[in-house]
Amino acid sequence: MIYVPLTLLLVTDIHDRIRYADKLVKDAQDKNISIDAVIIAGDLTYFRRAEHAIKILEEFAVKLDKPIYFVPGNCDDPRLLDIDELKERRIYNIHGRKRIIKDYVIYGIGGSNFTPFNTLIEWGEEEIERFVSMVIDVDSKKLIMVTHVPIYGVMDIVGGENVGSSVLRKFLNDHGALLWVTGHLHEYSGYKIVNGTIVVNPGPFMMGYYGIANISDSTVNVWINNFLYSK
Repeated sequence: MIYVPLTLLLVTDIHDRIRYADKLVKDAQDKNISIDAVIIAGDLTYFRRAEHAIKILEEFAVKLDKPIYFVPGNCDDPRLLDIDELKERRIYNIHGRKRIIKDYVIYGIGGSNFTPFNTLIEWGEEEIERFVSMVIDVDSKKLIMVTHVPIYGVMDIVGGENVGSSVLRKFLNDHGALLWVTGHLHEYSGYKIVNGTIVVNPGPFMMGYYGIANISDSTVNVWINNFLYSK
C-alpha cells in the first residue's frame, strides 16, 4: 500500500521560550523546509498556568500556520489534559486521544513516569499501561506515538541510570510504531532505530533544537536542526 507523504516538525521542552518561535520559522524558511503539521511533545511551560500554555500553542499555530498536535509535559498544568481541541487554531490534544493525520494515526501520552521532584503530571507504570492499551489494535506501520517521557533504554540515561518507562519499552518491543517522538530529558537530541521503530528526541526547544520527520511509503527520514547555531 502506498501512503500519502507526510512531513512533521518536531518540538519538545519549550519551557516558555516562545520568543524563539520567529527564529524557528526563519530557520525552516532558510532551509526550504515545508511541513504538514507540528508535533509538540510536552513541557510548554515551566510550572505556569494552563492559560499561558494555551497562548504558547496559539503562537506556534499562528506563526507556523499549520495544525498543532500536542501533549502536556510533567511541568505543565494538569488542566491541559482536559482540553480536547481549539478548532479555530487547529490545535489538537493527543494525550489519550487518537487523531488521524493523512494516512496515519497519531496518539500521545503526556506527563512523565514518577520523578524524585513530584512534578505536576506524573503517572505510575500501571497508568501508562492503560494509556498504551488504547492503541494496541493500531497497525504499527500507521502509528505515530508521542510521549513526553522517554522509553526505558532509549536515550534515557541520567546520572548513570535509565529513567524511561518500562511499559513503553514493552510496547515498543511487542508492538512498535512507525515513528515515536519523546522529550523530557534535555540531555538528548537525536534518534535511534529500535526494532524498526524510529525513536526521536529532537532536543529541547529552549536550547534551539527541533526535528523534521519526513514519512513516505512507511519510510521515515529524520533531521535534527538547531536555530541558535545555524549558519
